Amino acid sequence: MNPDVIVVGAGAIGASIAYQLTKAGVKVTVFDRGQVGGGATGASAGMIQINPDRTTPAAVSALGVESARLFPALVAELRERSGMDVGYRPSPLLHLALQAEEEPSLRAHRAWQADHGIAVSWLDRTAALDLEPSLNPDIRAALYYPNDYQLSPLVFARALARTAVDLGAMVREGAAVDRLLTEGDRVVGVAIGGEHVHAGEVVIANGAWASAWSDALHTPLPVRPVRGQMVALRTIGTGLRHVVSSLQGYMLTKADGTTYVGTTVEEAGYDARPTAAGIAGLLALAPRLVPRLGDATFTAAWAGLRPGTADGRPLIGRLPGWQGVTMAAGHFRDGILLAPITGELVADLLAGRRPRLPVDDFDPGRFLVRAA
Repeated sequence: MNPDVIVVGAGAIGASIAYQLTKAGVKVTVFDRGQVGGGATGASAGMIQINPDRTTPAAVSALGVESARLFPALVAELRERSGMDVGYRPSPLLHLALQAEEEPSLRAHRAWQADHGIAVSWLDRTAALDLEPSLNPDIRAALYYPNDYQLSPLVFARALARTAVDLGAMVREGAAVDRLLTEGDRVVGVAIGGEHVHAGEVVIANGAWASAWSDALHTPLPVRPVRGQMVALRTIGTGLRHVVSSLQGYMLTKADGTTYVGTTVEEAGYDARPTAAGIAGLLALAPRLVPRLGDATFTAAWAGLRPGTADGRPLIGRLPGWQGVTMAAGHFRDGILLAPITGELVADLLAGRRPRLPVDDFDPGRFLVRAA
């Protein structure tokens, strides 16, 4: 029996959409060429931060604020329904000024954020070291963000998918969608090898690979891969109490005591390999921010491909010129943060309800021109 909705992609975005749809009684099948959360989701650090700057589109900031607000209730729902703890916990951020010349821009950044409702404080060196004694004692100052959180992104995606399955969804891992099935200007399903699966709606949520459907839809889908590399370190003693960041990168300690150091931002196409240069840069950063990490044990390195767009806004909404297809891709570095609100917005759109937030700024039609 065919589903009502097919979701292509089982990262945090696709799994959130599947959960919200099945919770509403919709019959859903999710296809992923790999495993649930196995792409950019699993490669991420799982930070939930509201930290916009002057270049952040206002609509993206509003989306992030609302999505962050949804997390406590969603995490509680997932724990109750699946029994899974996604590791959601407070994780305040300290953003460091390492050099005197960084202080003026950091002060200006704080003033702008405070004017836009962000909870952020200026700390001198002594106050920053009181909060995080292992910091480099030569730091100049820090911005302190008390309301940030983190979670385990892979567990988060799997909890969403498992709960969706418990509510009646089907999740098919290792099932690469080869092509979209179309009839005129309507998408009617997908093909996996020789198997055809039909549905009333198809949601494209496969991150950096969303552009693969450009030819089938006779429309350019401007989502591109942006590589991010990360390393994991193990140390003796307690981990970091905060996320620690600078202009060069960040680090945070996860629940298992591993400290993640990230991340690069590279235009490397679909090359998801960690590189010697990328990893070397991250390993050099770690002791610069926290000197005792110079004695840490290297345990792992990996890379993920974030889905970027030219204007920094995701594509969320119906694809102009087509029926039966909705986009939910291009969330770049905010896939974890924006997963709850994206799931709700897509569920609203497919149900014909007015979305809780306007989605005009995320309309795929701002880029897409149907080929003649």
